Amino acid sequence: MAEAPPKHPLGRGSIRSPFMPVNFAELVEDKAMCTPLAGNVWLMDDHRWAICAWEEHRLAAALERLALVHVDYHWDSLDEYDSRPDDVPALLAADLPMLRNIVAADELIRYDSFIAPAVRRGLVDEIHFLCRQDDGEPLEPCLVAAAGAAQHIHESVAKLAAVQLDCPYLFDLCLDYFCDAKMEGEGPVWPDAEVLAVVEPLRPLVEAADAVTVSLSFRYSGTADDTRHLAALVLPRLQAWR
Repeated sequence: MAEAPPKHPLGRGSIRSPFMPVNFAELVEDKAMCTPLAGNVWLMDDHRWAICAWEEHRLAAALERLALVHVDYHWDSLDEYDSRPDDVPALLAADLPMLRNIVAADELIRYDSFIAPAVRRGLVDEIHFLCRQDDGEPLEPCLVAAAGAAQHIHESVAKLAAVQLDCPYLFDLCLDYFCDAKMEGEGPVWPDAEVLAVVEPLRPLVEAADAVTVSLSFRYSGTADDTRHLAALVLPRLQAWR
């Protein structure tokens, strides 16, 4: 009887072993995939799993709060709990397995609403946004204030690269940052040189981060081939810097 492939608690995924090299040609849309790679880099498709990776890292490293550097086309700042206050106690009380169940439900923590719950839980208390979305906003100020947190908006790569963080922090990247398409599944994505002009200046932030999360975001980062190309271009650099 063939041996069953190893399972990662955050999702089934298409990468069988957490520390095998990524076969970029085999990457496909998989909303349940979240895989730890060497260098404390986590790769996922649906960005909502980032909160579980962050929580798992925080527990393993025995940390309290962390800062977050969020590089993404979108703010991902929606707060589903604002209209569901009765569900907040369960969020705050959830251990890691319970948090995974909440995320798996894809209802209150989604691909565009995973940062606010991290702030509510006290996991993240400082957010640095580098986002291109012009029809949204960062986190609601009342949420940030109630959590004793802070948020900063950086208008350019250079301004974010100049930030000095002297606390434990997470570096979070979505590959859709490099796509201008307004429709799902459409390209083109940026030329390689323009992608690297963003990634390379952020190398010091990547190197010093406690953990790195990367979202493939199939359908939002161009065509499927575009997404695979971006992953093959960017991910090996991030891992090498770790």
